Amino acid sequence: MRYEKPMSVKHEVSNVFREKRAVRMFGRGYSTIVFLMMIIMLVSGCSSKSLPNSQKNEIKPGGQLVYGGLQEPNTLNPLLSDLLATAEVSSLIFSGLIVNDDKGEWLPDLALEVPTLQNGGVSQDGLTVKYKLRPGVTWHDGKAFTAEDVKFTWQTIMNSKVSVISRTGYDKIAAIDTPDSYTVIVRFKEYYAPHLTLFTSILPKHILEFEDINKSSFNRAPIGTGPFKMKEWRLAEAIVLEANAAYYRGKPNLNSILYKVIPDNNIMLTQLKVGALDVITNIPFSQSEQVKGIGGIKVINTPNMIWEHFDFNLDNILFQDIKVRQAISLGIDKQAIIANVLKNSASPAAGDQSPLSWGYNPTAKQVVRDVGAARDLLVQAGWKEGTDGIFAKDGRKLAFSLSVPTGTKTRELVAQAISSQLKEVGIQVDVKMVDRKMFFDDILKNRRFETAMYAWVAGIDPNNFNLWNSKAIPNANNQYEGQNYPGWRNAEVDSLTDQGIRTADIEKRKQIYFRIQDLILQECPIVPLYFRNNIDVVKDTVVNYHANPTPSGNLWNAWQWGFIGK
Repeated sequence: MRYEKPMSVKHEVSNVFREKRAVRMFGRGYSTIVFLMMIIMLVSGCSSKSLPNSQKNEIKPGGQLVYGGLQEPNTLNPLLSDLLATAEVSSLIFSGLIVNDDKGEWLPDLALEVPTLQNGGVSQDGLTVKYKLRPGVTWHDGKAFTAEDVKFTWQTIMNSKVSVISRTGYDKIAAIDTPDSYTVIVRFKEYYAPHLTLFTSILPKHILEFEDINKSSFNRAPIGTGPFKMKEWRLAEAIVLEANAAYYRGKPNLNSILYKVIPDNNIMLTQLKVGALDVITNIPFSQSEQVKGIGGIKVINTPNMIWEHFDFNLDNILFQDIKVRQAISLGIDKQAIIANVLKNSASPAAGDQSPLSWGYNPTAKQVVRDVGAARDLLVQAGWKEGTDGIFAKDGRKLAFSLSVPTGTKTRELVAQAISSQLKEVGIQVDVKMVDRKMFFDDILKNRRFETAMYAWVAGIDPNNFNLWNSKAIPNANNQYEGQNYPGWRNAEVDSLTDQGIRTADIEKRKQIYFRIQDLILQECPIVPLYFRNNIDVVKDTVVNYHANPTPSGNLWNAWQWGFIGK
């Protein structure tokens, strides 16, 4: 999963934010979207179709597209940063072995096909994965891309001296063999179900083999195999990328992309209104109505797998009674929040899996607000309503703080709405706005909260070991690894999350994640709130833009983008 962390100050989907990258999908700080038929069988049924055909007959070749970004990358080496801006720009420069399309299906990129059981790319025990590489691919400096680059990328990730954002998944690899220049054989120590999520960016061995990668000038002027090449980085202003004429799919339609840094949503909106921007992604919910009134643009509202949730600190005595947690869940009106605060750009969450994911349990029941039932549960648990309307027990009021990271007005409004709704139940909630960096680096990591509200950015595999296994409760003994911030301890969940990453059969894995969703509903360690939508804006003159809510991102097919009549 990816989670929000400050961006210099980590990310918020609808404001200045950075997303945890796909390389961290199942590790520390990651466990990081949504697909009409997401992830077509990691092991046994992945698509190997080609990318969609571009509308070349409608495109006027050339031109520069201006892409509005709310933040500036801190590096362009995708292994060293989890900034959304780094993810976006580096996706234009680098290629991975495979990629997700806008419907979540796996497609070959530097690989010739997606390895599966059927095509012999995955062994029967799942411990060996073979990639046949695309011949004739060159780096931006003209050098040939080979299997050695893939092996070098893995060695770099596993080098303890390199400050990569995560080694999760890569640490399950025992060895990588390269019998020839176009064959990569990955040998795993144990079965790792989300193996296709690895190798999303490949680095050039011939440039970095003898470099101190942490300090290399490469990080600001990278060489990749992607559709665009780094041309110029104007600090605090823009990054210019020019078309790679030698790109293996063919020269992009555009001559260049200007990634314009505008760290203010209002300024971004103003520039959109005057026509200075061609594409903006992740428009805040609060601006959705204003955007609809602008002429000459398309507003694209795309469901994703970013889900907001309300966490209990289960070590707090207030929340050790399931009835109290269930009463709080029953007291929250998700539909009202979605309608009034989010302007219907979200859908209610029943658990930790999106309804558009293959890991979603279709029988999962949505908790609907019921103030009477919530109050009854509190009475059953021994709480009595005081003269001030707040329940109390043993001299202690049912009052607690809700910690929320700063930087997102929408989330603050949601938190205030929850506080008001729970007050009607007889529960006092004090919203506590916390500096974003402190929230993610301290409050969550050290579990110094009573309740907390933030979002997970899910990956394309339903693996949730890092969220719910008790080994993933961050503490000094595990070097504060893991994201089980609520501190949920459940023996069955521990067993299920262990099985989930070691089970090759997709149907068996599905049942594992279905059961975990049932247990979330029963034990209520968190209150799932809603899955957000992405609101993107694209000029009418831009063609072939396909919003992609997977970790591959919206620039996944930028080489196909172009203009009509420009």
